[in-house]
Amino acid sequence: MKILHIIDSGGLYGAEVMLLNVMSEQVRLGHEPTLASIGGKRVAEKQLETEAIRKGLNVAKFRMRAGPNFWGAREILRFAVRNGFDILHSHGYKANILFGFLPKSIRRLPLVTTLHGWTSKRRWTKLRLYEWLDARSLNFMDAVVMVSDFMRSHPRLRSLNPAGVHVVHNGILMDGRYGPSDGPAFSDDISPSSGFDASIVNFCASGFTVGSIGRLSFEKGYLNLIRALRLLMDREPDIRLAIIGEGPQRDELEREVRKLGMESRVLLPGYRPDARKYLPFFGVFVLSSLTEGLPMSLLEAMRAGTPIISTRVGGVPEVLREGQAGILVDVPTSEQLAAGIFKLLHDNGLRMQLTGRAQSIVTECYTSRSMAEKYINIYSSLIY
Repeated sequence: MKILHIIDSGGLYGAEVMLLNVMSEQVRLGHEPTLASIGGKRVAEKQLETEAIRKGLNVAKFRMRAGPNFWGAREILRFAVRNGFDILHSHGYKANILFGFLPKSIRRLPLVTTLHGWTSKRRWTKLRLYEWLDARSLNFMDAVVMVSDFMRSHPRLRSLNPAGVHVVHNGILMDGRYGPSDGPAFSDDISPSSGFDASIVNFCASGFTVGSIGRLSFEKGYLNLIRALRLLMDREPDIRLAIIGEGPQRDELEREVRKLGMESRVLLPGYRPDARKYLPFFGVFVLSSLTEGLPMSLLEAMRAGTPIISTRVGGVPEVLREGQAGILVDVPTSEQLAAGIFKLLHDNGLRMQLTGRAQSIVTECYTSRSMAEKYINIYSSLIY
């Protein structure tokens, strides 16, 4: 089966990691996935394209002007028909808007989309408009896939035909790297050739590190996380915070760190490839998000054996089994995040209990192989 995965990627975050995982497994299952990567005319190569090529995956780059460029969409469709693809799989609101509103007589091929989750939490923004259009486009898809059961209840999705709605949980590669027993230690080689950033490792080695991985954007709740650390600093003299990622909120976060006098306690090293390899260096992993679907970073933290604290958002309570595999924060405030961190910091038995349960859950239920097989079943139901 030939699958064309279509995305206009803005980085290498959860949706992109999920896409790389599912494509890698589809290759192992004997299928032929290709990444159709959309970008602006002046974009040379995107991070997603670089990583896909590194993994040996097929990549087709399409450069077009920004906005709802339906001539660009037709170029991708011609490529799909000319190369004998069986199905189109769209990821993200940009690709959904581009292809969802095209009449089936023009599109010709079945169209599947994965709804990774909407991120806008502010009213009257351009992103809010795009997400509204995205929700309307779903009515014209042949299949809509959600990454958690929780997403079924979203008010924007009530008009969808239940027969075309599926739930496929995100999954991670079980490749034997950076798991609970094979992760690095502070004493391991951290020279440049080792692939580790020494500044991150040394920072984590200097005290108890609260860690997070994600895009530096409003919906991730990182202002609350920084303020939570400030609440703990007087009682916990060696506590520190590392947030690995890049994004539009960097300046605001850095201003908050300076205002609170936390420059020596907070590290914002920016985007790092394969950021999951730093999870074993974290004392706890915190997901402080205001909105989520099913974050890949959460699944990676579960596998790495890093204790987890998360806000009660999206599919997270389902994955963490309502608190059996990680602490859930009911209200995303700095006070509640601080209370959860303090609890795990001082209860080693609870940390071991939660991580053991988390590792079992992710190994049994959230593998990329299982994810890929479920997608193949959905494709087959539309093609044959």
